[in-house]
Amino acid sequence: MFSFIKKYFRKKYLAEHKPDRSPSIVALPRAKFIGLLCEITDEDSYKDIFYIFTKLQESGRQVRLIGFVDDKEVPFYCLPQLTAEYFCLKHLNWYGIPVVEQINDFLKQECDMLIDFNYRFHPAVQSVLSMSHAKFIVGRLTECQSSYDLFIDAAEISNLKYLEAVSTYTQKLTGNER
Repeated sequence: MFSFIKKYFRKKYLAEHKPDRSPSIVALPRAKFIGLLCEITDEDSYKDIFYIFTKLQESGRQVRLIGFVDDKEVPFYCLPQLTAEYFCLKHLNWYGIPVVEQINDFLKQECDMLIDFNYRFHPAVQSVLSMSHAKFIVGRLTECQSSYDLFIDAAEISNLKYLEAVSTYTQKLTGNER
């Protein structure tokens, strides 16, 4: 019963706060500002996404990482940085919307591309996707297809292979194939 009420109010809130955005296709190699959205389940998943985060930064791009932890506390190994933030269950309001100022700042930024690395559906992550001002949103979750500008059915592959698929498909869509 309560989950139905929470879902109703979350859906209503997201409909009222949906940004006015006009998506534009951006090839990954040409994106200057990239947002990464992921779930941190353990230290290995943190290391995996942080490797991608640092590789993109080393290639001269501005990258912002937002990580969700499906627990009451953010683990000690998730070190917050200027461009990497993490939120957990205690950072959500009653109906599952993140209420952390850093997330709100991220949502207001108009990044060239937002890449959702999540393997599982989380209402909090869907909220971030729905309220983002990103020019182009890419993801692989079937449950969040309506929030994506490009859906890549890649649920079974690693994050690095998924990033390669994002690069390939966005280059094909823009006509900038290698």
